[in-house]
Amino acid sequence: MMNQGYDQVAEALVFVHGSQAEIEAARHAALCERFGDSKAARLWRQVQRTIHDLELPLAA
Repeated sequence: MMNQGYDQVAEALVFVHGSQAEIEAARHAALCERFGDSKAARLWRQVQRTIHDLELPLAA
């Protein structure tokens, strides 16, 4: 299943960046878009959506 790869990347970003992981994925997508790599940007946007769907606990 292709989504499993997104799950792994999303979980890794959450492990490293915690509650800022979704923002980090959005930052990667924006950089890809800025440099004209729309395919990579779409992949990062999917990772961003996957992180959003993880229902992370709110930061204190």
